[in-house]
Amino acid sequence: MSGSPAVPLAERVRGEFAKRHGGDSARVFFAPGRVNLIGAHLDYSGGDVLPLAVDRGIYVAARLRSDDRVRLCSLDQTLAVEVTLPEIGSHQQPGRGWANYPLGVLHVLAEHTGESVGADLVFGGDLPMASGLSSSAALEVATATALDALLGTRLDPLTLAQIAHRAENDYVGLQCGIMDQFASAMGRADHALLLHCHTQTFEHVPLDHRAFEVLVMDSRKPRRLAATGFNQRVRECQQAHAALRAAGIDRPCLAAYEPAELERVESVLDEVLLRRARHVVSEMQRVDSAVKALRRGDVAAFGACLTASHASTARNYDVSCDELDELTGAACACPGVFGARLTGAGFGGCAIALVVPGRTEDVAEAVAARYESRFAVTPGFEVLRAGSGPREL
Repeated sequence: MSGSPAVPLAERVRGEFAKRHGGDSARVFFAPGRVNLIGAHLDYSGGDVLPLAVDRGIYVAARLRSDDRVRLCSLDQTLAVEVTLPEIGSHQQPGRGWANYPLGVLHVLAEHTGESVGADLVFGGDLPMASGLSSSAALEVATATALDALLGTRLDPLTLAQIAHRAENDYVGLQCGIMDQFASAMGRADHALLLHCHTQTFEHVPLDHRAFEVLVMDSRKPRRLAATGFNQRVRECQQAHAALRAAGIDRPCLAAYEPAELERVESVLDEVLLRRARHVVSEMQRVDSAVKALRRGDVAAFGACLTASHASTARNYDVSCDELDELTGAACACPGVFGARLTGAGFGGCAIALVVPGRTEDVAEAVAARYESRFAVTPGFEVLRAGSGPREL
């Protein structure tokens, strides 16, 4: 278990770039991953979320080309991709794998700015892929940050986040909300980001790392979100919102409904849509309670909100799994743990636990023993801190 990023990674991507493409003129950029403390599956329903950018992420060494070729490779992936600008197209190609994310950014950025040039890009990261720490958003934001700097387009962080989000929605085809890209693009050290997704407004909430540490617990169960029920959950929330509006209560988004309003017209929803709506509406209340607890320094109340959030994502939203339930349950059984929940979309990936400083090693050991005895798999553990947003190194 480690609590700091791999220091030489920026130089490794720079070195790989020089080996593959020659010269010493590559510039290196970084964008962080994120942990969502609370606000599960609220962003695409217009709700409030509380992510933090972490001190791990994606690095990219980049240089523009004088022709229309784009060459992409990664220290972490065997697949390397080379295409011309016309070959990028407007939608992902399955054979391009991970490269679809930066290619999507190239496509959307060209539409937004009118700038379309070739580039050589070499990536590396210290986030586990497909684990719920938003490696895809970090990949997109790192690409957007690098190209913006190289092209001199001087786009603000909000615009870069929106471009990255469009790349994932329109090009890759995952109908995610705005949280991941915004958390990466707007991160601030030692703060969480309270993001009001419906209005795309936000504020930074200070974090006191003397009060708790964030222990990330990796189930080692990967998932590809486009192949899971993620887009189905988006559709179900859209259907629930449409049914509630048809029943005479018109709110701008599903997350804007009050519990009493939902109870009043719950008969218009079938059992599945009712559970989805119950999660969204109750999660909004938990986010509000969690932020208030965080601001007054009540870590125990904050942690209880996280544990209740996990229960709702498991019972009402059906995005947990046995592995995530085991991780969170084992963590909550440990002394010194304030609360735990899955982070990210679920279906596998990671959970987080809020732990008394100095107790993370003990908690990790106890959780690992219980998890290994059930699944014969050793989970991964990292202590992550709130990091800064994207930047050139």
